[in-house]
Amino acid sequence: MSVLISNDAELDTLLEAPEVEHICEVVLAAEGVEREVEISLSYVDEDEMHELNHEWRGIDRTTDVLSFECDSAFDKDIPADETLELGDIILAPQVIARQAPGFGNSPADECRLMLVHGMLHLLGYDHIEDDEAEVMEAREDAILRDLALERGEDPKLVHVGPVTNHAHD
Repeated sequence: MSVLISNDAELDTLLEAPEVEHICEVVLAAEGVEREVEISLSYVDEDEMHELNHEWRGIDRTTDVLSFECDSAFDKDIPADETLELGDIILAPQVIARQAPGFGNSPADECRLMLVHGMLHLLGYDHIEDDEAEVMEAREDAILRDLALERGEDPKLVHVGPVTNHAHD
């Protein structure tokens, strides 16, 4: 697996690159992805995130994370020895840091959640409908609890937040 990280605006990323790569590996393993994949991760400022959200989702405001799936990790038509271009995750660390206290999280914990969330989108999860959101958030919760245990933290303190769906965006 390779994670191509860009931070052209030189923003505070909230997480160090090795942790980002580890989180991506943990999500892939948790979802049974065993083949070689490539992921692009970009950190952008609020203005750029606002523009991207407007351009790609038609929503004229900023957001915390966007994901754009390329190849499916489960596509049997792509040869097993070929590296998959899983997709792009775009994070807005300023937005993430600002919203974290409102969700009861530290900026780093909120960034971990947004990264796991973005990875799950690349693996086909969605949260348009409430039932989809509940499934996705249960996976987020389980993965984040495992990561907390690895860091020596109490997994009971992991807080994913309210059910998120986009039915009303």
